[in-house]
Amino acid sequence: MPNTFVPDRPDFGRFLLDALALDHLVLSQFVLTGVVGFSTLILFACLLFLAGWACWRRLRRPPLRALARYPFVSILVPFYNEPEGSLLCTLESIERSEYPGPVEVLLVDDGSTNATAAAVAQWLAQPRGKRYEFIARERNGGAKGLALDAALPRLSPDSDVVTVIDSDTVIAPGALRSAVEALYASPRHAAACGLIVPAGRHQSWLHRLQFYEHIGALAAIRYVQSKLGSVNVVAGAFSLHRTQVIRELGGWGEWLVEDIAWTWRALAHGYSIAYAPDAIAYTICPTTLMGLFRQRRRWARGRLESFRVAWGISWARTMKMLPWWLLWAQSALVPTLLLLFAGALLYRSHALLAVAALNWVLMAALNFVSVLHARERLQLGLTDLLLVSVYNTVIDALLLPANLIGLLDELRGGRKSWMTR
Repeated sequence: MPNTFVPDRPDFGRFLLDALALDHLVLSQFVLTGVVGFSTLILFACLLFLAGWACWRRLRRPPLRALARYPFVSILVPFYNEPEGSLLCTLESIERSEYPGPVEVLLVDDGSTNATAAAVAQWLAQPRGKRYEFIARERNGGAKGLALDAALPRLSPDSDVVTVIDSDTVIAPGALRSAVEALYASPRHAAACGLIVPAGRHQSWLHRLQFYEHIGALAAIRYVQSKLGSVNVVAGAFSLHRTQVIRELGGWGEWLVEDIAWTWRALAHGYSIAYAPDAIAYTICPTTLMGLFRQRRRWARGRLESFRVAWGISWARTMKMLPWWLLWAQSALVPTLLLLFAGALLYRSHALLAVAALNWVLMAALNFVSVLHARERLQLGLTDLLLVSVYNTVIDALLLPANLIGLLDELRGGRKSWMTR
């Protein structure tokens, strides 16, 4: 009988498992390097664009954006059991806004059960410079978009622009004018948004995390997107929409995250979106870690929902927006802080480590540019230039579970009621 080698079964099985694990490790390393490399390329392109745009502005003085005629603006302020002080601060900021055109303000009480409606009625009883209308819904609809849709039939026939302001948001005096000028910079603009700044950054580390996140690289990337007409998120705390386009495309009530989905639907229909960095709005951000987790879980699900909405309208136009979606996905699901550890300890890959490090450096550069650009408007200093990248690195890693669960929620098609207002 020939002397043949028969591998010991336990050792052979372990060999197969080790081989499969190695193949899986190599494949995941290749995929991660490709995804992060693509994201790094986008960040590099953003930096180049900002540098070129800055040179162009120095060589060519930009024209004044003042309009010959300022359009009729309808402001919608939905609220549900909002604390009295917060909502009244919002109304006072609207009253003080410096806008040269006609304005109407529609206050939508979405079935509040506390004393906020009575406080609003008392506030409206005083002489005001703008025209206000109070709309009361008997029962809470469960979503902000439904409250906004309920106000659309009450718009003035002369309405040109619908502005949405959250009931916990305070707009700067010139924010409305700056945002309208950005919206009317192109006839293809369907919507515009301003710079949303979380209030109370000195109150806690959680407030500071959100503050630096909003004023950091996201603002710089949004500025680049605006020059390309492809801002992919119009922040719902302070956003403007052409009334004609709302009548054409419809309102917001059918989606979980109405601002993201409406933006992608408008882009899929061939419209562009504007951004006005000078239009500043201060908003109240989540004050607890669980509140932040719930918010970002909802936002992550809304991003995937908006992608599906846009794909169903025009896959070709949606593909043009795909790089921005992938950029968000990389930051949300593969934070560079964790990737640096993985590249060094798990994969022991110099290539992955180098790509992750370059990604972080480019993001830090965009953070630096954003803070530098907003330093006078937000009264920022040297400390902010140093801290912005640190806090943004931390919040990316901290929110990874919320983003992952939010995407899984949408993929599984779970109920959305738990995340409504």
